[in-house]
This record gives sequence, structure tokens and C-alpha cells, in this order.
Amino acid sequence: MEKNKKQINREYIVWRISDWKKRLNDLYSDIKNWTKILKKIELKESMIPQVREELMQKFNIDPDSIPAMAILFNKNRVSFVPMGLWVIGSNGRVNITTNNNQYILIDLGGDDGEPSQWTIVNPSKRKERIAFNKTILIKIIEDEDLFS
Repeated sequence: MEKNKKQINREYIVWRISDWKKRLNDLYSDIKNWTKILKKIELKESMIPQVREELMQKFNIDPDSIPAMAILFNKNRVSFVPMGLWVIGSNGRVNITTNNNQYILIDLGGDDGEPSQWTIVNPSKRKERIAFNKTILIKIIEDEDLFS
């Protein structure tokens, strides 16, 4: 076994789930701060059931609730729904749905407590990516097509 290879055990899986929740909460905190400039915006936070992923099943870890968010602005609605932690090529996936568009938000940060690197992916052309930031969030809220 490699010296630096992580031990995949129950304790590690529990830690990853806890880290996932923290990163989601940090993401939503950024969204709250970035949307303060918008008048008449409504942010709705909720807890949704976590998907029971393969590693959770393997170590008999029951799903918990994880945070989700919806943004209401004028007639536009944006939903942020976490879809999975263990996603090939990323450190978690959140689906973003607007009135007219759908995006995939992935965290390209490391899985050992490194800072998140949230990135928007075009669902139909997965190699097209945009760093998620305040400017991009405002375009999403205004329901612009990011990949047109």
C-alpha cells in the first residue's frame, strides 16, 4: 500500500460527509453575501435527504439531511440541489436549475480539507467550464445562458 494513500474506512467516510456539509454551507454563505446587492431577493434554505451513495452503503452509514437553497428574484427561481459527494473528477456535485437553464456545479478542490473550487459545467458539453463567482451567480439569477 502506498505510504500517502488514504485509508478508506468508516471514520473517513463520516468525515467526508461532514466536510461535504461544511462546504455546502460555505457555498450558501458566499451566495448570501454575493446577493446582498440585489433588492427584493428571497433566499430559501432547506434540508433535504442525502443520497445514500455506494461508500455509505459499504460502511453501513445512514444518509443524513444536507442543505439546499433556492433563490427567488422577480419571476426567476434558481435551485441549488446537492446530488452527490463521490463524483468522478470532483469533490461533490450540486445541480443548479433555473426557469430556463440547467447547470452542474462541481467542487474541484481536494478531498482532504482543501478550499473548494466551485466550477460550473455545461451539462451537454462537460468540457466547457466556468469558475463560479459573484458575476456568474448574478448571470444565473438573471437566467442568462452561460454557455450560449
